Amino acid sequence: MAIQYEEFDIVEVAKMCGVQFHAYDHNEIEYKALCPFCGDTSYHLGLNRKMDRFHCFRCKTRGNSVSLYAKMFGLTNKQAYEIIRNNDKVLDEKVFTYRENPETPIRPIEDRHNVYYDFLSLLRLNRSHRENLERRGLSFNHIHQFMYRSIPTDNVFRREVLEKLASKHNLLGIPGFYIDERGDVQMYVKKCGGIFIPICNREGYIQGLQMRLDVDEGSGDKKFRWFSSKHYKDGTGAKPWIHIVGDTTASEVCLTEGAMKADVTSVLSNGQLFMAVPGVNAIAYLPEVIRDLGITKVYEAFDMDKRTKPQVKQALIGLRNSLDAIGVEWCSCSWNPQYKGLDDYFLAKTMCMQSDLVAA
Repeated sequence: MAIQYEEFDIVEVAKMCGVQFHAYDHNEIEYKALCPFCGDTSYHLGLNRKMDRFHCFRCKTRGNSVSLYAKMFGLTNKQAYEIIRNNDKVLDEKVFTYRENPETPIRPIEDRHNVYYDFLSLLRLNRSHRENLERRGLSFNHIHQFMYRSIPTDNVFRREVLEKLASKHNLLGIPGFYIDERGDVQMYVKKCGGIFIPICNREGYIQGLQMRLDVDEGSGDKKFRWFSSKHYKDGTGAKPWIHIVGDTTASEVCLTEGAMKADVTSVLSNGQLFMAVPGVNAIAYLPEVIRDLGITKVYEAFDMDKRTKPQVKQALIGLRNSLDAIGVEWCSCSWNPQYKGLDDYFLAKTMCMQSDLVAA
């Protein structure tokens, strides 16, 4: 299927501008490069061909293909547009056509669970990640139960893991894995590292993996990403799966955003049933999951910044309408806004109770 762009191919325009790209940290859609506007030396400039956008996470400069060229050469956008359009050596047409690699159909959940279970079993959890999870209120047993693992950033170790996994499983159709130009199995990886978070259904089967990346707060980098290989050859994309944790026999559920938040809060609330959507607008699968579990009441417990974010307020209206349509009661929860997430609030309550017990 061809995707038509109204603007120019931002990667080709960046090449015209002499922008230096990262040698290997890219796919067919997203690229990293040295920002030409701030003396960047660590490839903070991100370019997205599908959206025709660039953004430097260091100096915050952003724009599209035309404004990139204009800023590089001190031109107006109109002047830049005419120069790019008339540059026959590089651009023959105003509109570029980009062809996506055909996506490999996703495999059944049983296959995905078996692959992901063995994959996580081969990985390790770094000390810093373990300590981070413990600070959130999880014990060693909980961390082991949820199978949190560190994203492998070491090339040799990652290759060993992939070879062991490929010797046991067919990885085609499993989101996050793909075949490179040499025919070798590869996995989607971010060099900054992070934690793999299993996204489980009511039976505890791993539907897919989410990644909580080790990015600096306030950097502008996206902290959560799906372990997906949609834009790679023979790759497969992830879906907006709903994560379920806790007492699945309950008729009432607490709904939040983010699987790790749901895991932590369920533990701190003695196993209460939680569901987690991957994003406030990613609710396509939610009504079906709620019906299958026989849920009669949903307690919405998104982060307290929902009171000030218009996009979240709008998403909550859509969520409530979807639950009304299937006859499920809805209740919006709030707590001390000093604590952004429900997990933070429960952890503070738990620590306070423990402190009271010690004092007694």
